[in-house]
This record gives sequence, C-alpha cells and structure tokens, in this order.
Amino acid sequence: MKMKTDDRSNVPKVRIAIIGMSNVGKSALTVRYLTRRYIGEYRSNTDLLYKQTLSINNTLVDVEIVDVCCTSNNIEQFPEEPIYWADACVVVYDVTSKSSLTYAIDLLKTVHKLRSQNPMPTVLIGNKADLEHLREVEEIEGRTAAIQNNCSQFLEVSVAENSLSIYSVFDLLINECRSTVSSTQKTRKFSVSKMIGTLIGNSNGKISNSPSNGGTVVVCHKSDLYKSRFLKRRQNCTKTGSL
Repeated sequence: MKMKTDDRSNVPKVRIAIIGMSNVGKSALTVRYLTRRYIGEYRSNTDLLYKQTLSINNTLVDVEIVDVCCTSNNIEQFPEEPIYWADACVVVYDVTSKSSLTYAIDLLKTVHKLRSQNPMPTVLIGNKADLEHLREVEEIEGRTAAIQNNCSQFLEVSVAENSLSIYSVFDLLINECRSTVSSTQKTRKFSVSKMIGTLIGNSNGKISNSPSNGGTVVVCHKSDLYKSRFLKRRQNCTKTGSL
C-alpha cells in the first residue's frame, strides 16, 4: 500500500553522532554522505544538526546527524550529551595525524563507558587517505584500534574523493540500528536559507555548500537538542548499573 505523503508515523528515525578531533573532516564527511558534494573548508563554533529523509534499500528513513564541534582536544572536556542522544556513533581520525587516532581511541573508550548498559553501533573512519605522502597512521593501526574497541565497521577513506565506501558504511550503520529506534518524536522544520544566514553571521569560517535534496542543517542548541533523550538514557543507564 502506498504511503500517504503526510503520513510519517511509520518512518523510522536514526540519530548519528559524528565525533573526533578538530580538523579531521567530520563536517566534510557528513555533507559528502548526504549531498555527494565535497567541501574543502568548514568552520563552526557550535554543533551542527543535519536532517534528511533517505531511501535505503527501498525504505524511507529519517536521518539526523549531529556534527559535534570539538572546541578542545582535551578528552576530559568532551560533552557526553551527544553520546546519550545518538543511536549510532561515527568516530573520525586523520591518517596524517597520530594524535587524532589517539584521541579517537579515547573517544571510543568514552562511548563504551557511557553506553555500557545500552550499547550502540560504532564505526571508526580514517580520513584523508589521499594524502599518502603525509601519512602518520598506518591502516593496520586504525583497523587494530577498531577491533580492540568493538567497532562494527572500519575503513580508510578520502572524503575529497567520491568513494562508494563512504555511502555504504553509513547505509549499513543506519540499517543496523533502524529496527530498534523510535519514530514517534516530532521534529521542527527549518529553512536552509535561514540557516545559512545564521551560520554566516555566527561562524568564524566559510561554508561552501549545504545539504540539498530537501535536507536541512541547523545550528544546535545543546539544551534543546539533547535534553530529553540525554536525561532519559542517562537515567536508564544509571538505574541498570545500580541493580
């Protein structure tokens, strides 16, 4: 039976957190997946939330991806809210930066600690594989880190290149958690043009492209974005851990 245009009750929603050290290509990776475009420079001083309805294996899925702004490379200051908010997590490092892999491993440990009672799929991605002459992290190091930290997938990519593996890893991740997520939460509609004006007014850098095909990107206010789900999941984990 054909689904009515305004009937969204059966469309599952999957929330993904993209995390990693600053300048590893988190924003470029997100926009590449959603729009098939590449952005060479992207700076923001806040988390960015991308919303798009995708067709994966002929099934509609409402996908929300939060690109977590990393204002400090001190792992102790990493916010735990997006980890409780998300259904899945993508951890990104830069193959030309050894320190970014170390930070990524610390993030994986943090994710597993916070979600020990309510695990979620995690993926480790090494970006900038096209910069072979600057490589500091061998592929085997990233793969070993992924195995040791129970990641469901690992791959090296160059977001600058239009690689099919980028799309397949996200599609597999969404399929992995699609059957377990709730589709009842209502979302607010945002205007792409309004968002661009807001970002240009508040960002310290440049934006060369934005999600298309009906998608939106909004400036996140953490108290609004994470609060309800963060509190609920944190309370559930605390209760389970205290039994």
